Amino acid sequence: MNIKKSILVRVRVAFLCVMVFAVCVAAKISHIQFVDGDKWERMSEEINFDYKKIKATRGNIYSDNGSLLATSLPFIKVAIDPTLAKSEIFKSGIDSLAMMLSRYYKDKSTAEYKQLLKDARVAGKQYVVINRKQINYQTKKEMMKWPIFRDGRYRGGVIFEKVDVRYRPFSNLSRRTVGYVNEDGKGAGLEYSFDDVLSGQDGEALFQKIAGSTWKPVFDGNNVKAINGLDIHSTIDINLQDVAETSCIRP
Repeated sequence: MNIKKSILVRVRVAFLCVMVFAVCVAAKISHIQFVDGDKWERMSEEINFDYKKIKATRGNIYSDNGSLLATSLPFIKVAIDPTLAKSEIFKSGIDSLAMMLSRYYKDKSTAEYKQLLKDARVAGKQYVVINRKQINYQTKKEMMKWPIFRDGRYRGGVIFEKVDVRYRPFSNLSRRTVGYVNEDGKGAGLEYSFDDVLSGQDGEALFQKIAGSTWKPVFDGNNVKAINGLDIHSTIDINLQDVAETSCIRP
């Protein structure tokens, strides 16, 4: 009888331990979800990395005599990670950098640009687009001499992102024949018919997701470089095309 009681007591103790453990687990889960939820969500955003597609530079289209009908011009978007620069670099260069940004873009005062960068640094923002206006390579070379920017990607936090813009030197001349390809992969003309040749092979690069669902490029050894598209040479005679189109629009 005593043995049965002893076993019963042990079973009850074990059951009580399991119940206490289950309650503790449930309490911890509730605490993480409702009390520390925002904290862990922010941390998740900060450490969220993913490989994203890098568009290859599209090939050129030429006329029968080698005149350029369509090409991709490389422009650059300027952004910055203001948290990377050391305090002495940031403090000594912020005034001059803000003044140069104001003089170039002419959309904000020196004080406004300075406040923008300071606020972003204090808030811990890791990716701030300086201005939506894209720059060319020559301007990039000049900007790389500016305070903070001249310390580079890792010490100054400056980010220069390449953006290709399709350009047609002859504007609307033979526009339909040259054609286009939209974001959905639909289009017309040579651009669409030879898209598989012109588009090249896209690459892949590592990006980090930061606050506001913004993705910042991360320089990584495993990045796959894009292979640029091939050029095509058409039989379009640009002079005859000009004569034909001019004749068609005459009253």
